[in-house]
Amino acid sequence: MMMGCMVRVALAVGALSSMGAALDNGLASSPPMGWSTWNTFARSINASIFYETMDAMVDNGMQAAGYEYINIDGGWWEGSDTGVVVRNATGYPLVHSEKFPDGLEPVIAALHAKGFKYGHYTDAGEKACNLDAPMSEGYEHQDAMLFASWGIDMIKVDACATAETAEVLMARWLTELNGTGRPILFSNCRNGCLNDDEGADMQWQPWCTDTVNMWRTSHDIKATWASFLANLDTLKGRGTYGKPGSWNDPDILEVGVGEFVWDGTDAARNANRAHFSMWCMTSSPLLAGNDQRGAPEGLTSVLTNPKAISINQEYAGNAGDLLTVFNSSAVSTSTSTGMLEIWLKPLPNDRVALALLNREADRTAAPASITLELADLDPRFFGLGSTDLALGTCVAEDVWDSTTSTVNNQHTAEVPPSGVVLLVLSQCTAS
Repeated sequence: MMMGCMVRVALAVGALSSMGAALDNGLASSPPMGWSTWNTFARSINASIFYETMDAMVDNGMQAAGYEYINIDGGWWEGSDTGVVVRNATGYPLVHSEKFPDGLEPVIAALHAKGFKYGHYTDAGEKACNLDAPMSEGYEHQDAMLFASWGIDMIKVDACATAETAEVLMARWLTELNGTGRPILFSNCRNGCLNDDEGADMQWQPWCTDTVNMWRTSHDIKATWASFLANLDTLKGRGTYGKPGSWNDPDILEVGVGEFVWDGTDAARNANRAHFSMWCMTSSPLLAGNDQRGAPEGLTSVLTNPKAISINQEYAGNAGDLLTVFNSSAVSTSTSTGMLEIWLKPLPNDRVALALLNREADRTAAPASITLELADLDPRFFGLGSTDLALGTCVAEDVWDSTTSTVNNQHTAEVPPSGVVLLVLSQCTAS
């Protein structure tokens, strides 16, 4: 029994962060929170959407819950969807005159006046993803200086039509952003640093944490349960990579969009809670993508749950991962390929967050039993030293049901299809 305990402890310690130092620009000390235009509006954006969204996020509690960035995506430049990015004689891009008749600066000023921060967008390549050109490759200096002069607080740099290597391009952008003298959170969208089916040269490398504040791990998310799971899967085994200053990014939340549309049913509630819980459990940036104007109160209550957000924002050595990454010999209901999974995230003050996820896509299927064995958890997460929790006791708080119970030895939950049970364990005592 003692030997088994020693194996579990060794594996858990190995799962704590041992990667290189994170980008030290004073930003993203916790995963960024905000809202992005893309999942609802794509390139069909205008100034009114921004003014109406900032008002909505003040009124509905999103801002008070911590959502501080309001981000644009593609389509802001003059010539959008014509094949041309219109630049002036000195190479500076122009803002789309119909979508933003007064330019972007008044929009950004209004955001700042309401206490928000503004996130901008460009592409690292010679062409944008819709083939408009010329984009930022070769124009990094002009673009960084112009964007900073507008007062941007964050920039997402996409990866379409790049001619140079991702490492070279991201290093150049970091230099240019630092040269502006303005603090700008640096979001890398698919310029390397991936964990998907792209080539080996596009996968994560140590320079990622030293160069950017967040990096996409996946393909673009779609508003489907299957896409949510696919993007979540790119975070498996990567909990040691995310840390204050640099975070894994599985893409914008689809909460309330597409297959996650809020229709008041238990199934919709379960799926949206599951999606949001897993982004919280993995310390992923929380960038909402649903239309904030008139968003259903029940949906907003998911996005603003303070206990779930607290799990996302806290950090204690690992950004969150499968239980089997911390303990490969775990006997709890947890596999890396099946329908039922348990994810773990260490929290400060001798606590652990656990997500019991049912990946079943058929929302009419029966709930599934998922069992957590306390013996599979490293007691040192709870300040107990090298001991054994096989006969241990913990207090379990259910984040979504707002209930508290005592767990002896094991905890079994009935988890609905496309659903999750999100727990915080604390006050654990050993046998």
